[in-house]
This record gives sequence, structure tokens and C-alpha cells, in this order.
Amino acid sequence: MKSKVKLITFDATNTLLKLCVSPWKFYANVAEKYGYQIHEDEIKKQFLYTYEMLTKRHPNFGKESILWENWWREIVQGTFAEKIKDNEHIKCIGNKLIQDYKSPKCWCPADGAIEILEHVKSQCCDIGIVSNFDPRLHEILQNLNLSSYFKFILTSYEIGYSKPDIKIFESAIEHSKLNLFTVECLHIGDDYKKDYLGAKKAGWQAILVTNNISGLGDINPLHYFKNLHELKTAIEFQNKFS
Repeated sequence: MKSKVKLITFDATNTLLKLCVSPWKFYANVAEKYGYQIHEDEIKKQFLYTYEMLTKRHPNFGKESILWENWWREIVQGTFAEKIKDNEHIKCIGNKLIQDYKSPKCWCPADGAIEILEHVKSQCCDIGIVSNFDPRLHEILQNLNLSSYFKFILTSYEIGYSKPDIKIFESAIEHSKLNLFTVECLHIGDDYKKDYLGAKKAGWQAILVTNNISGLGDINPLHYFKNLHELKTAIEFQNKFS
């Protein structure tokens, strides 16, 4: 890291936040409340297929087409299409899942998240969120008592651009209300293409935090950490941000 960092942004999913249980398990539990016994493997298969299809057909959670709530209702419809034929049940399950996925029933801080946020905050560095997410992220962070750490929270849906588009990183600098050079900004995330390369292409510094080491290319080993605890230790003892 060549320049002193004045702004640090984090990705949300699988960086600062993690799912308490897998979507297929949670979907199965909700379906069971309506009288449907569906194996998690079946739900997983249909969920992943529908998610991939809708991401291609209606990118960024349907921002420019069907809008995010309908996008998630179509996820639910596609996931259960072969097992639940009652449209009213599908509608009720979809609405319940949309609400539940705002809550600590589904989300919790990732291991080490609070510790690294506290440490960064103690260094008087501004912190933001830059995440490919729908607008519920604000409520999720509030429900987890994390909102106060962040100067701003940017979701791809609200900004209109998804990582790795450099425009979402440019928007982050604007929202910081600081007169920053791009090299004074650092983004931390778990996705090599969306977080690491996206930030790098925007002229930012970048750190990757992931256990998945496949397909990382020629990443500088000083920019890669297996978890947030490892990253925090590096910050404290090796002064990675300067």
C-alpha cells in the first residue's frame, strides 16, 4: 500500500455479513410451515438455477425492469414451481421470505466483523459499504446494530451500478464528501472480480478476504487474507494501510 488510506469500504455479503443458515434450509423451513416437506437439495438446485437465470435476465435485482421485490418473488416462484402449485401459498411464502431476510433470523455479522470495524473506527478512518444488494441492506445493518459504523451505505440497486463497474466506486467517493484521490481509498471484499479487480480498475487499493483461493490470478499476497481476524492482525502489526 503506497498511499495512506482515508476511506475504507467493505462489501457486505460474505465479508462483513454472513447468512445464519443456507437459503435452501431457510426456504425449506418456511415451506414446511405451510405444509410442504421439500428436501433441501431440491430447493438448492432450483434456487441456484433461478437465481442465475434472473441475474442474467433482470440484472441488479431487476432495477431497470421488474424491481427488487418482484425479482425475489420470482426467485421464490422458480424455486418452488415444481413442488407448490397453490399460488396463494407461493405469494405468502414469498412475502414472508422478503420480510425474514431483513432480520437477524437470516443474517449475522461475519466472524471478526465487529472487531475490525472497531479497529478501523479507532484509527479515525471513514468507513462505508459498497455492496451488490437490494435496499434491504440498510435495515439489515440497523437490525444487527452495525449501521453506526458507516458514513454511508451504497447498494448497487439504489446507485444503479453493480460491482465491478467503476461507477459504483466513483459514487462511493462522492458519498464520502471527502476530497480524495482514488489511491487514498481501500475496498475490502470477498469476490476477486467484483471486489478486488473492480476496485483496482477504479484506481483504488484493494484487499481480498476469502477462503477460496482458486482463480485468484497474480494477486499480491499482501492483498489477500483468509479471514477478517487475519486481516486485523496484519493491520495491527504490519501497518498494511500505509
